[in-house]
Amino acid sequence: MGYVEHWNLKEKPFEEVSDIRFFFESEDHREALDRMLYVVNDRNMNMGLLTGEIGSGKTITKNVLIGSLPSHQFETIDFENSNFSFNDLLFDTVRRIAEKNPHALPGGAATLPSRSDKYLLMQTFKQQLAFLYYERKKHFVLIFDEAQQIGETVLDEVKNLTNLSAKAENFLTIFFVGQPELREKVRRLRQVDQRIFLRFHLNNLDFNGSVKYIQHRLRVAGFDKGTIFSTLGYELIFRNSGGVPREINRLCKLTLNYGFAQNLSEISREDIQVILDDIQAHGG
Repeated sequence: MGYVEHWNLKEKPFEEVSDIRFFFESEDHREALDRMLYVVNDRNMNMGLLTGEIGSGKTITKNVLIGSLPSHQFETIDFENSNFSFNDLLFDTVRRIAEKNPHALPGGAATLPSRSDKYLLMQTFKQQLAFLYYERKKHFVLIFDEAQQIGETVLDEVKNLTNLSAKAENFLTIFFVGQPELREKVRRLRQVDQRIFLRFHLNNLDFNGSVKYIQHRLRVAGFDKGTIFSTLGYELIFRNSGGVPREINRLCKLTLNYGFAQNLSEISREDIQVILDDIQAHGG
């Protein structure tokens, strides 16, 4: 038996995966999602910027956004990492559109342009966007996660993609998702900064939000009665995680394992302190 069975769970509640079932709608996360949906549905707002500290829940918010977009209205491509040249990003975008829409290639071409041929890649991309817009009636959404990695020159070139449009509306909307330093990078690039219609920063959870976050993930994992953490236990988790969802996950996972190993029926402040002392002793 493992800790899942010990705590009467159906699955592990605090894993580091961006499973949208575990998305917790704090006030910040809900507002971020609503604003991003508004930008996409408007179709004429060019670009959006979502930032937050490491582990704040940016990626899962982005994944919920993607899952909220009807596939018959939107074509979405998501880059999980963005530390690439503009040609690499454009080539991969063209390739991924072609995989879903082979008829979108210009002139019925059977092969993609060379990765090094920026002009032909741009012409192909423009043709694909027009195909999606006029033939499929779809708006294209391009998302760059870990966007603080993108070089300033590449950001400027990506910005130019928003020049592609129909008479009535833009062909595409672009989102940049990244750590706080992304905001400073964008501010230094006035020509990019002016195209950003949405700026939203995810803050860490407060104490009540942290408690509700833990309870939400336990509930999704199948915990439906009683309690696992004492009130003082919640306070210690919050104080040592700073309300950062990823840090909450890490500490809660360790304490659930500890509670299983010690055959506990509830996790107290003292039990959590044992874990914290162990982490500190081992430099974690």
